[in-house]
Amino acid sequence: MKKGRKYILETFNGTRTPDGECDEKENYWKLIEEEGTLINFADDLRFPNKNRVLFQFDCDVKGRGLESHNEKPNALWILKTDLKEIK
Repeated sequence: MKKGRKYILETFNGTRTPDGECDEKENYWKLIEEEGTLINFADDLRFPNKNRVLFQFDCDVKGRGLESHNEKPNALWILKTDLKEIK
């Protein structure tokens, strides 16, 4: 994986559907199949979960009714294994 490269979200937290009921504001599974750019690695920012990357979606995350608390708009901490590089 490399910063600045384009990826597609194949799963969220390892699954394609949420487990049980999920608050609509946290239903990030709605973003599956969306593209974006890898912005940073958890290691670089001392983020506690080293298996995640900061991923900035091309779509409007908040416009879909989802929470996004990062400084970068439309960016979420995503598991590395949830992403597939676009070639």
